[in-house]
Amino acid sequence: MRAQGWMTRRAGLCGAALVLGLGAVSHADGAYTFTLIADSTGLFSFAGYEPPSINAGGTVAFSARLDNGSEGIFTGTGAVPNVTTTIADNSGAFQRFSAPSINAQGTVAFRAVLDSGAQGIFTGTGAVPNATRTIADTTGGFNRVSVTPSINDAGTVAFLGNLAGGSSGIFTSDGTVPNATTTVADSSGRFFGFGESTDINAQGSVAFRADLNDRTISIVKGNGSTPNVTTTIADDTGPLRTVGPSPAINNVGTVLFDALLDAGGQGLFIGDGTVPNPIRTVADTFGPYLNFGSFYSINAAGEVAFFATLDSGVDGIFTGPDPLLDKVLQTGDALFGGSVAFVDVFTDALNDAGQLAFYFELANGTRGIGRADPVVAQALPVSGTLPLLGIGLGMLAWLARRASPQATAS
Repeated sequence: MRAQGWMTRRAGLCGAALVLGLGAVSHADGAYTFTLIADSTGLFSFAGYEPPSINAGGTVAFSARLDNGSEGIFTGTGAVPNVTTTIADNSGAFQRFSAPSINAQGTVAFRAVLDSGAQGIFTGTGAVPNATRTIADTTGGFNRVSVTPSINDAGTVAFLGNLAGGSSGIFTSDGTVPNATTTVADSSGRFFGFGESTDINAQGSVAFRADLNDRTISIVKGNGSTPNVTTTIADDTGPLRTVGPSPAINNVGTVLFDALLDAGGQGLFIGDGTVPNPIRTVADTFGPYLNFGSFYSINAAGEVAFFATLDSGVDGIFTGPDPLLDKVLQTGDALFGGSVAFVDVFTDALNDAGQLAFYFELANGTRGIGRADPVVAQALPVSGTLPLLGIGLGMLAWLARRASPQATAS
């Protein structure tokens, strides 16, 4: 049986060689190279935890404090570490910033507090620093807006807003007219509260947590075509005891979220709402994981990235249920000339190419923003196809002779 298994594996390798010879390209699972976007050895101090986001082209957006005491929203590609584009900073009308979201065109959405004391959601491209568009602010009917807006490739921004009258809701806007918003859901109907975080996909569908008047807590998605008409992904009436506040949605409408279970433990789950509550487990705490972070990301292919702590006490970023096979980066790993002390990811941190933006802290005190780029197994050139095909066929024939009774008897 052992010899047969050996030959089966060798035959599989021959088949793989034949596929590669015909021009296949694949990802080397679990293998990444790491690009430094910005760190505290340059102009940035990163005095606080700063979660980044990434767009389709690998440009990373982040908020940061600088050595001179100022702060702002920046983007970088890592082509030259610490060389970044300023979207907005507090040399103008802004004074404080929170987590940004970036789309394929390089437009960044962020929340900021103004020198006047007002707060709002804004977008900018960095073509002219501090030249921004107002999505919504507290001069236009809101008394508070969420710290975690999300922008899609059409330039539509989703956010949580509290209205001056005491109600709250999930809204979208492209800022063509400041404070002219579309209501996805609000507390005038069956909802009475919402999670802080929203995530919007290319089709304008927004994922968020909603607390209902019947005391059900749900993960839902909606596009605002009809206010308060949403699709339930999962709720706490099934095997889930409660659901987390920060779901992520991809461009095919699949939602990733965390939840505590009635049976105990915690898990990360995905669903599309075709039927509420039949969901698939991405990872849970019944194996090597101890717990999961509050934020995570999912791309159009259904690939995920999340922060987790292992039973061993090690923290890291992972992409699936096996922390050995699915590790991106964890404490103790070598990174940018140091050793990882802490890493984390955020919503909109994973793009469809599998690139991942992350925050890091090293044991030597350096902090910063990096990007993980998956290693791709390159196709062999076309000129090598026929020779490899001949070699592969020859090996398969040799294995067949070795496996036959006549070959064994001789």
